[in-house]
Amino acid sequence: MIFNNWSTKVPGDKEAYEDVQNYILENLGIKVEVIMAPTNGSEAAQKLSTMLASGEQLDIWWGSWEDYYKDGIILPINQYLESPDAQPIKDAWDPSNGWMNTTDNEGNIWAIPRMPMLQGSPIFVRNDWLDLLGMEQPKNFDELNKYLYAIKELDPYGNGETIPLLLQGGGNPVANTAACLLGGYTKYGQGRFVDETDGKVKPEYLADGYVDFIKQMHQWYVDGIIHKEFMTHATTDVKELASSGRVAATAVWYSRIVGQDLTLKEIVDLDTSKHDYVLGWNREGVIGPNGQYMQCRYLGNRQGQLISSKCKNPEAAIKFTAWAYEPDNQRILKYGLEGKYWEWDPNVENARELGAVRKIEGAPAYNREFDVALGPEAERREIIYNEDGIRNMANIWLCEDTADVSITTYNPVEGETVFDTLTLDDVAPMGDVNTYFCEEIAKFVKGDRSFDTWDAFIQDLYDLGLDAYIEECTRQYNELHK
Repeated sequence: MIFNNWSTKVPGDKEAYEDVQNYILENLGIKVEVIMAPTNGSEAAQKLSTMLASGEQLDIWWGSWEDYYKDGIILPINQYLESPDAQPIKDAWDPSNGWMNTTDNEGNIWAIPRMPMLQGSPIFVRNDWLDLLGMEQPKNFDELNKYLYAIKELDPYGNGETIPLLLQGGGNPVANTAACLLGGYTKYGQGRFVDETDGKVKPEYLADGYVDFIKQMHQWYVDGIIHKEFMTHATTDVKELASSGRVAATAVWYSRIVGQDLTLKEIVDLDTSKHDYVLGWNREGVIGPNGQYMQCRYLGNRQGQLISSKCKNPEAAIKFTAWAYEPDNQRILKYGLEGKYWEWDPNVENARELGAVRKIEGAPAYNREFDVALGPEAERREIIYNEDGIRNMANIWLCEDTADVSITTYNPVEGETVFDTLTLDDVAPMGDVNTYFCEEIAKFVKGDRSFDTWDAFIQDLYDLGLDAYIEECTRQYNELHK
């Protein structure tokens, strides 16, 4: 059996690879071969595309099922999930209905999910700088805004290099920020919504309150609260800035931040008797100007583990994946063989219960070649503490906070509807609309376009084809919910 591992890019030692491979073979009777993806994302996508086109044997890979299912490239997996061997997979995903985003409207399941609904875009605020100002973690937008402007004036990093609020841009320069804040401005937060005035399904930027969200971003931009180059900041830029000690608060995807805690602690004089982490968060959520939670609930995606229609033994593919969901087996796939590559840390009391693993010095390098991208529902089982005895920030977020969706604004249209995006693209292609939207919304944020022209901007979107998109979204929604 061959699968393409997208979680690890650099192979370890051959001995370590063969040790884990043989362990799987001895325990499952399945020989797993790993094809390593190139480190460059576009090169990795090209390699996958080439392999699929050439007919090279490839049983498992990770991607969006919508890209493959209509061409017969992947298998529906319903029947294989009925096997007793698949129970660990079902145990992980059934409680959260994680299957919704990997199931078509005829009930065919095309992928083992990767991401469930979760709390993924919180507001983090720096604890030691709150102390400097005599403030607490913000409970609402007004408290957050007061803190941001106070930090701007104080400039605790110095030389005007303090970043009061760290954001991430991208192709759509405001989408990442909207995930963190839009629930505080529009009724359903991020995503399509049913307009109560005419019953049509429309994009979020037509919702009442959206323009107020953009106006707030503009005000922050003008006042120097957000970095002038934030629209060009990719994930690597955000992580670098987050670990630099310059950032007072963040509104980005959680994993960009929680992994920087140990680096920050090396450069920040944190009062550890009062705070566990440099960047903290309000576990009761932050309320926006409209009285709702600012953070929008992440509703999962259509990414998952796919099984090729050319797979010679789909049962084995499912069996291996289900085996990987078991915590002890996850550990083998992550760290290698116990006793040779890692041990329970003898310096940590109750190391096994706390998941305190220590690499064995001098062991061959094992680089997680066989580690399977299982998703949070499986990965939440491992508890990790740092050397100082404090729960690892990334781990506590994965295990506890991402699972708490009660403090997010929920969008029922996106959360309960599987739109046929391929048909949407055929009937109402949005390329010109989306390109124009991104170009012009950036101008509104920067102040290069007046908000007096907002209505004209929306009309331009309609003229470019937005109407057809709304009609098709409405048709699909009504058909699915009749």
